[in-house]
This record gives sequence, structure tokens and C-alpha cells, in this order.
Amino acid sequence: MVLKTLRKISRRVSVFQPSPHRKLVAKVDELLRAGREVYSFSAGQPGLPPDEEVIRKTFEHALKDPFNHYRYMSTRGMMQLREALSQDLKKYGGIDVPPSRIMITSGGVEGFNLALAVTTDPGDEIVLLDPTYSVYWDLAKYLQLKVKSCPQLIEDGFQPSDECLEQVITKNTAAIVVVSPDNPTSRILSEKKLRLIADLASDNDVWVIYDEAYKHVIYEGQHVWIHDYGDMPERLISVNSFSKDIAIPGFRLGYTYGPEKIINEMAKLKGITTISSSVPAQWFAYYALTTGAKERYLKKVLPIYRSRRDAAYNAVRKYLPEAKVWKPPASMYLFPDLSPYLEKLGMDDITFAYQLADAKGVVVIPGSIFGRAGKNHLRLTFVTQPEERLEKGISLIAEFIEEKESK
Repeated sequence: MVLKTLRKISRRVSVFQPSPHRKLVAKVDELLRAGREVYSFSAGQPGLPPDEEVIRKTFEHALKDPFNHYRYMSTRGMMQLREALSQDLKKYGGIDVPPSRIMITSGGVEGFNLALAVTTDPGDEIVLLDPTYSVYWDLAKYLQLKVKSCPQLIEDGFQPSDECLEQVITKNTAAIVVVSPDNPTSRILSEKKLRLIADLASDNDVWVIYDEAYKHVIYEGQHVWIHDYGDMPERLISVNSFSKDIAIPGFRLGYTYGPEKIINEMAKLKGITTISSSVPAQWFAYYALTTGAKERYLKKVLPIYRSRRDAAYNAVRKYLPEAKVWKPPASMYLFPDLSPYLEKLGMDDITFAYQLADAKGVVVIPGSIFGRAGKNHLRLTFVTQPEERLEKGISLIAEFIEEKESK
């Protein structure tokens, strides 16, 4: 028998290694199937289910009108939902965004992918703040873009320096990607920094892609709407998700808004990739926005998340006193720096995360996958477990370190 070699596999794909992020999220299910006790700090998803009234309303209406709840929908998304979003943006941000400038996407990641695809060409230069959402580094590589970055350090509350922003945002920059509130650091970018970014983008004719997925998950302070600064409406593409504020990550639904010419181009590309986003999910989001359920859900969960944040922060300080940890005002994550421990162990954060999961059933996300500035950090999701489990899981991290140090 003659073995044949595999036909060509695209270099666009073969340059990637399997993501530790996705592997560790999958590790949770693997450990659970093996009968292990698992403390999961991995998935960035809400810790409480969606509003029960909206679930019931969605299914009741689907039974009454099944054809319209399960048929093909416009590539741009359901008009009723886009109209509801236009009202929602006016309510929360005080901004006027007509439905023609809004497109429904299959999650925030698709919105980002489409936004980057229609504003750049291979070889173009973009700016990322480091650390940033791990998928964004890979999408930049997939689209063959050059990346410049500004570090965000824990000592500075994860705010990039003015000097770095002024250095990297130039006439050669096609787009800058801004995430606020942030993943993985959970910081809110200050108004001063956003004004500077807006000014630099305007001066250098740069697109601003603004990831606002966590804009409603805020405990202290408030979301900064960059939209009123300078000529932002002409160059701003905002990427959003329904995964956090109405708790439907499994539906993979998001939305993007920006200049109409950009939305038109994104719709062209979406029309030959995903065609349209989940129609049942769009109806769910529509009911959540038009029945007061979004506000009801946020009012219920934010105090719980704040309490869980405080418990996780206090547990890190108690059990890992040599770690640097910053209490975030928003989002879902702690991002402590464990350098003192990892250096003593002679271990990098990725190896640490895999061994910790196997030894203790504690699943965390290594910081280095979010960028070089995330080296030796861990991303700990604090919203998905009650306070006692958060403390127990963090105590097991300390126990794992002690056992390693004693060998």
C-alpha cells in the first residue's frame, strides 16, 4: 500500500497553534466527565442564567409564529432588533445611530473580524493594547497584518502611557483596537486616554475599532463613550456582544455599528461567510431590549458580581500575598501577576495553568496568551462561582505552589 502525502493546507491556518485558551476552557468539561471536582476560572461568561421571563416569552412567540422565528433573516439583521438597538444606544450613550448603521453579527468576534477585514489589507499596520483579548492577536495574524502595541502594566492600573500611544499611532496605522472595559484586565480606559486616542486617530486618519462588550458590567465609575470626541462618528467602528449584558453567550450574537459605508462593506462580506446571524437569538435579544429585561437582569446580577469580585480579590491577597493584584472597577476578571511564584518554580504561566488543572482541578487562563505584557499573569474569571468556591479555588492555587516548592 502506497501512502499518499496530504494535499496542501493553507499557510493562513497552518501558522496557528491550538489556542491554550480554548484548550483550557475545554479542560473543564474533560475534568467534569472524569468525575473531578472543578473550580473553573476560565470561561468569560456570565455566572447567572438569562432572564426567565425572556426565555418564556421567546418560546411562546416561537410557538405562535414559528415560521418567522426560524426563517432566513436579512444579512444586516432583523429590523425590529436594529431599531431597538438604536433606541438602546440613545438611552445609554446619548448617541444617535440609525438602524442603517447597525449590523447584527454572530457574536462580537465576527464583528471584529469583519471590521478588521474591511478596513485593512495584508501588510497594513494596526495597534493593539497589550494585553488584549487573545483572539485579536490571532485574527491579526490570519489577516497578515503588522501589529504595534502599547503595554498596559498592573502598576499603572493597566492604562497605556501617553508616550507609547503617541509613538505607535502614526500615518502608517490603519486601525487601533481599543477594548474598554477590558478583557483580560477589566480596567476602564480613562477619559483622558480615550481623548488622546481620538485625537491621534483624527490627526493620522486612523480607524478606531472599539470593543464595548462589557460596557454594562461596571461596579464603580462608568463606561466612557468615545463617540462624541472630535470626528469619531466618521472613523469609529463599535463592536458589541449580547453575551454579557443579557447573558446569552451560547447564542453567539452581537452587533456592530459605524459609518454606513463600513456597515455596507461588512454586510457584503458577511453575506458570503455566515449569511445571517441566528434568528431565534435575534428574537431573544429583541424581547430582552423591549421588555425591560436587560435592565432587570443587570440590576439583579451586578451586586452579585461585585461581591464575587471582592471575594476573589481578597482571596488572592490572603493566599497569594507575593502576587501583585489590582481590584478592577468593571468586567469579569482579575489579572494578578504571579511572577514571584513562577520564577521560584522555574515555570511559565502556560505550563503552570495546565499542571494546576491536572493536579487540583483549578482551571485558569495563562496571561501570556493575551500578549507579552501578560507574561506570568493569570486571568481569573470571578463571576461564575459563589464566594466560597472562589476562595477555595484560589487557596488550591496556593496549595499547588507550596507543593511544587517543597519538591
